[in-house]
Amino acid sequence: MNRRPAHLNRTGLVLVGAVMIAAGGAGLARGAGAFGHDRATGRVFSGTVRRYAADHGWFWPAVAAAVIVLALLGLAWLLAQGRTGRLPGLAMEPDPSGGRTRLSGKAVTDALESEVGEYPGVRTARARLIGSSRRPELRLNVAYVRRADPAELRRRIEEEGMPRLAAALGREAVPAVVRLRLVKGDRAETLL
Repeated sequence: MNRRPAHLNRTGLVLVGAVMIAAGGAGLARGAGAFGHDRATGRVFSGTVRRYAADHGWFWPAVAAAVIVLALLGLAWLLAQGRTGRLPGLAMEPDPSGGRTRLSGKAVTDALESEVGEYPGVRTARARLIGSSRRPELRLNVAYVRRADPAELRRRIEEEGMPRLAAALGREAVPAVVRLRLVKGDRAETLL
């Protein structure tokens, strides 16, 4: 599983957060008089900065352009977070010159979810295909109740569900990450 995007997100957020904390802390310290009374009550931009901006007509438009670029980068990053990476469909022919057949990724995952959902003790099953048509990968999340045997669930998924999925996709095997999660608050059934 590729964790590079998550690592980059965390690193970027930590850096942006550190810069914002430093800027906010400096502003609070200045306002509280840590750098002297004159600086606490004076203008934020000194006379030098105001004179420089007045002498160079391009200064404020350049600042505005930089802010717009930063806002667009932030928007692009935010939109990238919403992408699921879900594979919408798979090409079934290795050579498209003879025609094309596409298999819906949702149809495949719905069938697997339905099958795994019928296993004893499974509350819910959620599957999604990611990657590419040539190298699809499966992410399967299974929520089970206490009465279920996790080892048996794993065995059935590995020996029954996954081979059926691979056969449906026309592959020998499909790499998968399977997460089994015990449902909280589930009461054990009392049998009389």
